[in-house]
Amino acid sequence: MSPKIIINSRSSKRSPFQGQNTLNKKQMIMKAFDELWAGLFSSPVHLDSLLSKQAKPMKSSLARMVSPILLRPVSESESYGVGVAPGEPWNLATGGKQAEDLAQWRTARLVADKVYDSLSNPPESAAPTSDDFPPYMVAEIERDHGAEVAKQLFRTLGREAPLGLRASRKWGPEKLVKELKKGSDIPVSIDVSDIAPLGVRLGGYAQVFSSPAFEEGAFEIQDEGSQIMALFALWPEVFKVYLQDKPGARKPLKKSVELPADFSAWKTPPTVIDACAGAGGKSLAIADALKGKGRVYAYDTSDKKLQALMRRGTRAGLNNIQTLMLENEKESEKLTKFLASAQVVLVDAPCSGWGVLRRNPDIKWRQDPSVLTRMPQIQGRLLSTYSSLVAPGGTLVYGLCTFRKAETTEVVEAFLKKHPEFSSIAGGYLGPGPCDGFYMHAFRKKG
Repeated sequence: MSPKIIINSRSSKRSPFQGQNTLNKKQMIMKAFDELWAGLFSSPVHLDSLLSKQAKPMKSSLARMVSPILLRPVSESESYGVGVAPGEPWNLATGGKQAEDLAQWRTARLVADKVYDSLSNPPESAAPTSDDFPPYMVAEIERDHGAEVAKQLFRTLGREAPLGLRASRKWGPEKLVKELKKGSDIPVSIDVSDIAPLGVRLGGYAQVFSSPAFEEGAFEIQDEGSQIMALFALWPEVFKVYLQDKPGARKPLKKSVELPADFSAWKTPPTVIDACAGAGGKSLAIADALKGKGRVYAYDTSDKKLQALMRRGTRAGLNNIQTLMLENEKESEKLTKFLASAQVVLVDAPCSGWGVLRRNPDIKWRQDPSVLTRMPQIQGRLLSTYSSLVAPGGTLVYGLCTFRKAETTEVVEAFLKKHPEFSSIAGGYLGPGPCDGFYMHAFRKKG
């Protein structure tokens, strides 16, 4: 798997490989691999962030070495003729030394050495199996969704993900595809999405930030499923057709869904609150879907992310976004003036992240299973807190990038029992495949 972040480096620094012979180049790469692998288990930083700190000539090689091992540790090792002891690497986390033991997993170094030697002529990727995932994860997925669904999920989550772009509503996906292909040196396929109305799908990761279309605000990097969640928040009755009872590949619809042309769902352009905005991808998608009208409030506990969101909104020409920084577990202190004020509230809650394992495979290596037991309590608290912001007759949407029942349907059931003022509109799973894996559920506030 290549890095999630696409780097458009203009650095003129001397390459670390200049003047080095082939042997020394490999030695440098393998040393960098050792440091990167150890770094994965000594900090909470994701792989893409660690790769972004590497010298440009090393990034591509390191990504192609590290990612397959993280995605398919057992099947990839065996495809290169490296034997893996039964239970490894997942049984290394013993005696409270999980990070230390996994950082020293010798098999990873052996496989990386073989991957490097075959970079110029890589073999076909190994077929993922359940052995490439921690046993606790395998057991829960099979218990929640059955052995056959689990088998399909492992096949999907063990392979590299495509790159999704969201075209601005003004440009549209067809025009964006034409622009990106025009005189382009992008080395992967570029196609209009067959599931997301404004989506464009690239066959792999490529440097798209250097495109003039990006500077003009024509697109944002955003997974196709994440795009659909933003649209579902605005028009759940329209976009519920994408949802399924079980997680798994989303087949193209027989008839594509178009964005509503006006604001007939509301008397005036709505007020929307993105309660857990993060980097703001859904806030931007909602603001653009509303044609820059109405108000979109983006809440988060990270001021740095909110500042980045405003810069992205300015580039896209969207002036209907406002931000508010909150303190974790003290959100209600700043929310009094927003009570019952929004026609739409989206709670894209923190979760286990199992639906995005293709992009962040290090999650399954570093996740403490005990954290999973706390997730439903956090999600339930956030859903209850932000439900108070929904105006009578308004919509509350709960979204996550996971498919654990404990965090999805069970949280929804608990919320409805606690809040009889809300009724269910629709809910279900989307992906993984071709997009990331999501769960979303929409509620209507009575009145």
